Amino acid sequence: MKRLLLLISVFCILASASYGANDFSGDANCKALWRFESGAVPFLADSKGGNTLTNSGVDEDTVNFREGLCSGLWVRANTDRMTIADAALDAGFPLKNGEANKTFSFPFRIKLTQIDITHYILIKTGGTNKKQVLIYVVNNKVTLYTSSDGISWDGNVQHGTVLAAGIWYYICVTYNADDYSVRIQIYDANAGEKLGVDKTGTAGDIFITDGSFYLGYPSSSLTLDGNLDEAVVFDRVLTENEIDQIFAGNYGAAPPAKRGRIIMVEEF
Repeated sequence: MKRLLLLISVFCILASASYGANDFSGDANCKALWRFESGAVPFLADSKGGNTLTNSGVDEDTVNFREGLCSGLWVRANTDRMTIADAALDAGFPLKNGEANKTFSFPFRIKLTQIDITHYILIKTGGTNKKQVLIYVVNNKVTLYTSSDGISWDGNVQHGTVLAAGIWYYICVTYNADDYSVRIQIYDANAGEKLGVDKTGTAGDIFITDGSFYLGYPSSSLTLDGNLDEAVVFDRVLTENEIDQIFAGNYGAAPPAKRGRIIMVEEF
């Protein structure tokens, strides 16, 4: 009788594992990352670039958050918002005055305190003849509006999912300036699943102005009422797979370590 021991190394990759926080440091197309971490400077700072925000009332929330150890809490009654002037935006920031690029992706995590009201989440505008882009919740649905002339909101795409209060959502809105195409993806972060069918459609051109960039808005009837966490701006259209990776928290992360096991095979 002859026995032969074969040592076989079997490598397994656990695709469902979470690899930790997203890592945007190696992506040159990521132009801004606001993590809203606790502390005066980190709370407002852009972790990727130099787009530090000015805060008007937004509080640190170390109890309700989805990434890191803190989120930002906007209160409608206080007209809370964060803003940065167009001239202070980094070179290459999409929709910045004087820049050629209008294409962008905006993934973010949000939990609404109230529903049945209008929530301005992201807007670039500056008053008369300076409208550019608006991402907001209206009729409890995520909507993108664009302005092709700087005067009126004349292009829009709306996702069909109705949002609820008190639930963390992960949302990504993409806009391609080449053909004005839009994609809106929404995930229920509590349940860990995508909601509805991705909304795709066509908005319109975006008129470039020197309007300021806002998270929230200086209006007590329009600004956000709820939490924001990990808000990111890219100067390109993210793929569906990349959007899924950001939701899962493994964007840009190193692949998981391979695991080996020994199998003994006997021959007689």
